[in-house]
Parts: sequence; structure tokens; C-alpha cells
Amino acid sequence: MIFALLTAICWSFAGFSSSRISRAYGTAVGNGLRLFFSTIVLLLICVFSGISLWLPGQPWFMLAGVIHLTLGDIGLFAVYRRLGPRIGVLMVSSLAPATALLGEWVLLGTTLKLQQLFMIGVILALVIFAVAPRERSHLSRRELKIGILAGFFAAVMQGLSAVVSRYAYSLSDIAISPWSAAFSRVSTATLGVGCWILFLQLKGHNPLRKPEELVPHKKIAGHPAIWMTVSVGLGPVLGITCLMKALETTPSGLVQAVISTLPVFMIPVAWILDGNVPSRRSVLAGCGAVGMTAWLIMI
Repeated sequence: MIFALLTAICWSFAGFSSSRISRAYGTAVGNGLRLFFSTIVLLLICVFSGISLWLPGQPWFMLAGVIHLTLGDIGLFAVYRRLGPRIGVLMVSSLAPATALLGEWVLLGTTLKLQQLFMIGVILALVIFAVAPRERSHLSRRELKIGILAGFFAAVMQGLSAVVSRYAYSLSDIAISPWSAAFSRVSTATLGVGCWILFLQLKGHNPLRKPEELVPHKKIAGHPAIWMTVSVGLGPVLGITCLMKALETTPSGLVQAVISTLPVFMIPVAWILDGNVPSRRSVLAGCGAVGMTAWLIMI
């Protein structure tokens, strides 16, 4: 499950970068741009490495991409704007494991040991304790409700996509390159986001309009292209590739439980990029969550 841990580390940086992209370009366009550039990078990696672009279970990998990176990330980017990246990631990381556990049990009949379930619960509790959200008094009740609902939707989509990917792997009796699996996910999601942008235009919305700033944040120097590069490289490219490698051999519930430590890894990132000095509670609980995750990996 080391690849699940690498996914969390990659996404801790990609989350903050994506948050700044959404403020610079708007939610839909920002997400569409990062997916488009990621598709190009993954395509080049596969072509120059001689990796096949068509996989056994291809339609299911494609469906997983739409569920996670199109539908789920529409919700996640909406959370970023309203509640900030740390709280948005906390909601998704805490709720996705339950969705993955239930979904894989129904679809594939996968069960976990009682010890594993207990440790997953402890990890989630420590994560929530480490980065419990502060009162968002600057938000209206409507915006707060939208943020919470969007976070719940994104969590369900992420957990469900992991289950669909596991099902896709179960249809193949040959080794599948994680780069190719990532390309299938990301390229299909790019088309999905393109359709979403077109839908917004047809409904009279301007997806190119920069959104209103809802979450106060420290102004970090740097051109949006820098944040786009970080988001692309550590998000859909390396992050999704590591996720695919993890899901190839490990139940989705365990993978999502390891990824639930993502908010803990975001604590030092928030300190560096936003100047948010972590509290003693955050440091202690965060170290506990990482320690429990390491124990879970060794079981």
C-alpha cells in the first residue's frame, strides 16, 4: 500500500495548487485545463514507453475516470472555493473509505479483517481531530450548505470510482500498466469536463468568468502556470498513476483509508504555502494517524 501513501503525498501539494487554479480560471475551466494537460503528458509517456493504450476492462476504467475526475472533482473544486482545500480534502478523505468498503463488498464480495476495520476507524478519527475545521463565519448559510453537499458528493464519487477500477482490474488476467490505466481515466474525464463546460455555456453561464473569492487565503507569489504545473504533475499524472498501482492489488477500502491521511500531509503544506502554523493538537494527532497508517500497511 506504499503507492496509496505516495498518492496522498502527491495530492497534498496538488490540492493547494488546484485551489489556486480554480480561483485564477474558474472551477470548470481550471479543472478542464489541468486534465487536458495531464492527458497530453500521460499520452506521451505511454507512446514513448511503448505502453498499450487499450486495456482489458477499458470501459470500466473510462467510467471510473468520469466518476472521479469529472463528477467528483466538480464537487471538490466547489468545496475548495467555499471551505478551502484543507477542509474539502478532509471531508472527501473521511467519507470516501466508507463508500469504497460498501461498494466493493456489494460488487466484488471483498471483506476486511476486524483489525483492519478498527484501524481504519482510528485513522479517520485522528485525521478529523488533527484538522477539525474552524467556524466558517464569513460564509452565508447557503454557501456553507453548498460546500458541505459538494464535499459529500465528491467523497461518494471518489470512493465509487475506486470500486469501479477494482472491478476493471478483476476482468484482466494480464498485468496492466498504471500509466495506461491513468491515461484511460484522465483522458475520458477530460472529455467529460469539456461536456460540462459546454453545458454551462448553453445554460447561459460564463465558465471563463473568475469566481468570487469565498475563502480568505494568503497571496502567494507565482504565476498561475506554476500552480498548473504542480497540479498536473502531482495530481492526475503521478497521483492517479500511483492510485492505479495501489488499486491493482489492494482492496479499495484499504487504499482509501491510507489516502485519508492526505489532510495530515496538507498541514505542513498549509504552513509553507498559506502561513497556517499547525497547532500542537494537529501535529500530535497527525503523527498518530501516519503511524497507524504505517501499521496498517505492514499488516
